[in-house]
Amino acid sequence: MTHVLSSLEEIRTNIRHTDRQLLQLVKERLAFAEEVATIKKSRGLPTINLDAEDATMTNLTNYATEMGVSPFFAKRLGELLIEETVRVEDASRPRQSKDQMLKEIFELTQKLTGKGVKVTRFEIGEPNFPAPPEAIKALSSTFRKKKIVGYGPAAGLPQLREALADELNRQHNAKIDPDQVLVTPGARFGIFGTITSFVSSLERVVIPQPAWPAYEECVSFINGRTVALNTQFENNWEIDIASLETELKKGVKVLVINSPSNPTGKVIPKKKFSEIVELAAKYNTMILSDEVYDRYVRVPAASILETGYDNFVYINSFSKQFSLTGWRIAYLVTSKQNALRIRRVIQTAMTCVPEFIQNAAIVAIEHARRVAQRNVNAILRKVDLTCRELEKIDVSFHKPEGAFYVFPKANKPKFDSVKFARQLLEEHHVSVSPGQSFGDYPTFFRLAVSLPESQIPSAIKGIGKAINEWQ
Repeated sequence: MTHVLSSLEEIRTNIRHTDRQLLQLVKERLAFAEEVATIKKSRGLPTINLDAEDATMTNLTNYATEMGVSPFFAKRLGELLIEETVRVEDASRPRQSKDQMLKEIFELTQKLTGKGVKVTRFEIGEPNFPAPPEAIKALSSTFRKKKIVGYGPAAGLPQLREALADELNRQHNAKIDPDQVLVTPGARFGIFGTITSFVSSLERVVIPQPAWPAYEECVSFINGRTVALNTQFENNWEIDIASLETELKKGVKVLVINSPSNPTGKVIPKKKFSEIVELAAKYNTMILSDEVYDRYVRVPAASILETGYDNFVYINSFSKQFSLTGWRIAYLVTSKQNALRIRRVIQTAMTCVPEFIQNAAIVAIEHARRVAQRNVNAILRKVDLTCRELEKIDVSFHKPEGAFYVFPKANKPKFDSVKFARQLLEEHHVSVSPGQSFGDYPTFFRLAVSLPESQIPSAIKGIGKAINEWQ
């Protein structure tokens, strides 16, 4: 027995010695990562290189097969090594996320207004019309009818899901079952729930840009990989189908599309939309279709609900349609099987959207749609006015086909929209969102047009003055 214990301890000693050797090799590997980081920094290269990561994973799984080690274990080890390598490289040059960049201007604006400074606000994508009075009455009626308002179903109230399914079926000539509908605490959470449910570490998500930074932030949260598919002003922000197919061929878990677009106002033409869906089907890629601005349109806008494609998640919200931004209520549509997976995220993280808010949403759908659309139309007229005023200053832009954003380009060399947004806010008390928040677009900035109409001409004039003064 003593001999057996002695042998066991010898083996454990050997294991600890091997562990030390493994850590020494990891230390050497990370030293190489620091050298790589220095070279990347000197050349202006990004930290993450998807092709290099793919090569690492392929090498590890091939070596594992040769050595008789589990390829699954090799993959997990590879994910840890890559994650730590990125951390080491990032430590040498800290970077601000695009979402943080967007919120920074918002927070600076809030500080100024808190001090009593009057700021003309183009930075916040929030309708400025009031919530429907019918919805507000419904909110309070819940408490009059019930002494106790308890927990609700994670998927949402059945009557709201039925009302949403009925409306979407009429609007898109679809056959959506209420069990395919989930009520979420805001569209952002619907996007987050989808990405965390279906994307794993290092898996790719293609995001055509410029794009709302929350998509990339959600992918980064679960250590996924964003593939930026850049579109160009010169091509009217059109998605290039050949470039999209090149990326999908490499293996992509989710393709995000946003039409009408935040920040460009671009509406994907129906023919192009069909081509995108066909490609996604060809490469078995899930489509996450963010259609929260579908009521703000000037041209016909396609919907994923009209395509017959079954590997999708459709996102919409009460925020932009009914000005219920602070109420945090949105919804998604997907297959029943996918809905069960996303529901687990809602149930785990949020329990449910409060019942009184859902009751108000039901009333908004049933009784406030006409008033809401009048408010939407009023905002679209403000966008028209903004475009007319922009024609008077030194910018280039495409008139948006939808949403309530304009994404102008300053016609100035070496223009830095992050620096410009700060200077504009501090010196002219006008807030805009920098183009770098939406991708690699440093000469652009976004205007969210929902402010009072009377403020628009003078604010655009101030922007023009600031551009003329740019050094």
